[in-house]
Amino acid sequence: MKTNIMNLFKTSIVVCLLIICSLNADAQLGKKPKSATSRKLTPSITSPSGGSAINGPFVLLGKAEPNTTANVTISPIYIMPKRTDGKPILRVSTPLHETQEFTAKADANGIWQSRVVEVLYDPKATGRRIFASVSQIWGNENLQSRNTEYFVPHKRFKKLN
Repeated sequence: MKTNIMNLFKTSIVVCLLIICSLNADAQLGKKPKSATSRKLTPSITSPSGGSAINGPFVLLGKAEPNTTANVTISPIYIMPKRTDGKPILRVSTPLHETQEFTAKADANGIWQSRVVEVLYDPKATGRRIFASVSQIWGNENLQSRNTEYFVPHKRFKKLN
């Protein structure tokens, strides 16, 4: 019985020493803290660059977490002139005049590409711009890019009849 207790005591000391040595070996390897390895990539639009002029249909390129789905939002911004008689200006709305939302799949490198996007404006509209943003759900977080602003020359419009 005394021999069994001594063997158990020796074995438990050896196990404790092995655990302590393995912890020291991990510390010497310089492992990154868990928070550094789980850093999330905020989705972004890389092309066309912000402030560019959009003259027609365009395609957006960007970065996101690899092998995930990015949600792209295209918002046309414009100002309709005021009528001198005080009556409101009627505006016919089509899907190409309103906010467009769609998804894009990021590849293994995190690169995504949108479908071809076209935004049309009433010919009376001024201050034409396009805001684009991308977001994605990652776990319980919603990662959102900043709005990227593009300018639209006056010639880009659709007549509404």
